[in-house]
Amino acid sequence: MSNIEYSTGFRPKMSIKKKFVLSFSLAVLLPLTLLAVANTFIFKEQTKKASLNKVKITLNGAQRIYYSQGNRLKGAFLISSYNPYLINAITHKDIPFINSLIKSYKDAFGFASYIGITDNRGSLLASTSGALGFKPSLGGMIFNVFHTGFPVVKTALIRKIVLTRMGIKIANDESNMFLVTVVPFIHNGKVIGSIFGLINLNGNGYLPETIYNEYRLNTAVFASVFNTQVCLATLKIPGNVFGIGSKLPDSIHRKILEGKNFIGEMNYGGEDIFAAFHPIKNIDDKVIGSIAVFISNKEYLSIFRKTAFYAVVIIIIGLIMSFIISYFASKDTLNPIFAITKAIKNFTEGDLDTKLIIKTNDEFESIGKGFTEMAETVKDREERMRKYNIFSDFLVGSLDFEKIISSALNILEELLNLSSGIIYIYEKGTVLTGQDGNIGTYGDNSEGFLIPWKFYGIRKFVANKIKADEGITGHCLSKKKTVWFHDIPENAVLLKDALLENGGAGKAIDYGFCEVFPKDIAWFPLYVGDVNIGVLTVSSIHGFNEEDISFLEHAAKELSVALDNSRLHKKLNELSITDELTGLYNRRKLNEALEIEFDKAKRFNNSLSILIIDIDHFKSINDFYGHKVGDIVLAKLGSLLSKNTRNIDIAVRYGGEEFVIILSQTDFKNAIEAAKKIKKIIQDFKFTPIEKEITVSIGIASLPDEDIKSVDDMLKAGDDFLYEAKNSGRNRIVGSCSGKKVEID
Repeated sequence: MSNIEYSTGFRPKMSIKKKFVLSFSLAVLLPLTLLAVANTFIFKEQTKKASLNKVKITLNGAQRIYYSQGNRLKGAFLISSYNPYLINAITHKDIPFINSLIKSYKDAFGFASYIGITDNRGSLLASTSGALGFKPSLGGMIFNVFHTGFPVVKTALIRKIVLTRMGIKIANDESNMFLVTVVPFIHNGKVIGSIFGLINLNGNGYLPETIYNEYRLNTAVFASVFNTQVCLATLKIPGNVFGIGSKLPDSIHRKILEGKNFIGEMNYGGEDIFAAFHPIKNIDDKVIGSIAVFISNKEYLSIFRKTAFYAVVIIIIGLIMSFIISYFASKDTLNPIFAITKAIKNFTEGDLDTKLIIKTNDEFESIGKGFTEMAETVKDREERMRKYNIFSDFLVGSLDFEKIISSALNILEELLNLSSGIIYIYEKGTVLTGQDGNIGTYGDNSEGFLIPWKFYGIRKFVANKIKADEGITGHCLSKKKTVWFHDIPENAVLLKDALLENGGAGKAIDYGFCEVFPKDIAWFPLYVGDVNIGVLTVSSIHGFNEEDISFLEHAAKELSVALDNSRLHKKLNELSITDELTGLYNRRKLNEALEIEFDKAKRFNNSLSILIIDIDHFKSINDFYGHKVGDIVLAKLGSLLSKNTRNIDIAVRYGGEEFVIILSQTDFKNAIEAAKKIKKIIQDFKFTPIEKEITVSIGIASLPDEDIKSVDDMLKAGDDFLYEAKNSGRNRIVGSCSGKKVEID
């Protein structure tokens, strides 16, 4: 850190104007004039560099923001690309399922102009417009993704004829520029399709509004049209020289076409501006547009004009003043200017910790304070962007629920020097285990608890499980609003206090963790839409400022999305389809597979049969030999079924001692033969240590059958026949063909 300080010592309070009058009245006109001109020139050049540096820094932020929405689509699409149900839907062209997914994405990402899914040939399977069969090239991006197997987020100019075939209506007769996100679906090492999203940049105010809100600078997006670049999106605010349809000067356009950033001064529409341009390239690395960040230099010109005017007045009057007073006046004037120049130079060279401390008891002192405040503001914004990037990069890199929670709190502690912190997870059941051993899950918004999942800076027994509707923590989550206690008095009672009785609807404060006296405590709700996730609670003995709270609110939102994505990812992984004991598929797989086979049989008028198998007298086996032997019998029977069914058949443990075999493309006659074969194999098998033979009863249900209209009907029919087989003596097969019941011993 470099502190530049200047103090005149004791001086009577006097304005700059009076000092100049006294100084120049006794000075020689020419030397003072040259000195004034020299300093004005230096100040102007340094101010110009500072302005250009500001637009340069903002341009870096604009590039990140430009791709942010596309990267959000990319993250969501990548999650879907690992969804086995979607892979299956793409493979079998399950259009209703694909359409439902596209609709959910359109609802979740309203900023996307168009979302579509293609097959392995690049043809549209489904889209938000309903267009099908067309092969959208999207500037070669889909071909690139199919060729490389990697997702891309790039900009493309798409012609109107292509957009029309895709079902996108545009007002103009030319190409539109889109930010395009394409993610491949890969199955067994091959690209079997892709999902893509388009964000129309024509008239899209997201980038200009975000940049203006963050940096208070104007932004515009340009697209290459014929031999120039035309403005597609900007804000209609004072000081903005560009409007929709504005064309760049040829000199600037040619520089952008070189594919490099342009940062400098330019004149547009008779107004001088400081501008920075970043070329936008397509998938072929061809420049097709640009992002522009710019500010007007009117305010700086005004300062220069005033300085010149005062200089002339002071020079004229200074001829009649004394040299002695001129010496002190010039000293009080020139040294602050030198200090300002040096401070600006240090700042433009990257020393954002520069402070300008001027003690002259006049306007220069105000300039010094203003410069220091400006430098601190820029530094704070840079620091906030750095923190945003660190935290966002971490969240993007993991889908592990435990790792996200644990590391998130550690990162926040490092970034903000927190004294203590807790992440509470909302729970209704008994699935997850937190740092203190508490167990829970989240997602149900009915009555529940908040479990202290991860905490530090406090003792374990202080981090209590609390009811979700009680205390400040519950209040924060239920209202979905940040709660910030600032400058807490040292003698405040922080546990079970009633500080909220007047303004908090009678709720007593229950911090649930705090035994120390931090200066500040803040609660941030963790939620996505209507789904409650938990609460982030942090404290600091140093206190928080508005920038800290703003960052923590942003971090809480990012953390909420990351935890929700992690939960969905974990839920998909936990939807196991295999029975642990037998190695066969479980009931969930039965429902899924039978639905598919049933629909195929009905649609193509194919045969379909199921065998529902029950072990005879299995209860007596458990009672006599014990459940451990019973489990061995179930495991061996599962192995027999697995080895003695076709590859296209599906063997399932239905529950307890019941099993189901789905016989694809098998009529009743062949189902009888399959049942007889299985019945004999089981009866002949030696189930050690059981000495007597084990038999099974089998119920058969087959298609076509007029009485079976659904999967539930088919399962019920098979179950009914199994019941008859068991009631008629067991060790037999019962089914029905063309309305005629068949029984086989």
